[in-house]
Amino acid sequence: MGLKNDITNAMNENTVNTRLNNIADMVGKTEDEVRDKMKALDFRDYVDLMRALRDFDKDTAERVLGFDDDVEEAYSQGSTVSPSEMRAAKSGQQAPQDSAPSKAQKTQAMSRLGTKNLGGATASQAADALSKAGEGKPLTPVQRKAMASQAASVDALAGDPRTATQFRNLLNKLNKK
Repeated sequence: MGLKNDITNAMNENTVNTRLNNIADMVGKTEDEVRDKMKALDFRDYVDLMRALRDFDKDTAERVLGFDDDVEEAYSQGSTVSPSEMRAAKSGQQAPQDSAPSKAQKTQAMSRLGTKNLGGATASQAADALSKAGEGKPLTPVQRKAMASQAASVDALAGDPRTATQFRNLLNKLNKK
């Protein structure tokens, strides 16, 4: 019965509002911001957040809540964001961008992924597939295979509980632009 009493006492001492306040202090946000983010968490993310609170792991708490910097993470994961764009984003300035990436830029971005991640297509074929798909034109079988491989990668990102929140936040930022 000692364990039951310890758990009951801990629950009474550490209420939800106290935890919310502690999380808000740890990540440097208001309680309302943290409360809104916590409403969207699934059980696994909630458990990760409580562990981060217990261990005072600010990085994990920010990642789980979606307060981390998506630009830096996207670049570290092989995105097409350049270092100058990252520096501009950190300083709050707008990085100079073309309205649409050139074919060479798309090909370079696709070459970073490698042919295994492109369904066996070359980087150039994958870049052409992206351009044609964006224009609504029909794709060749090789281009469809490259697009299917990319779609599977995106589906894996969206379905993985460790990356789903970050992916959703990144999509929301892209949709606002």
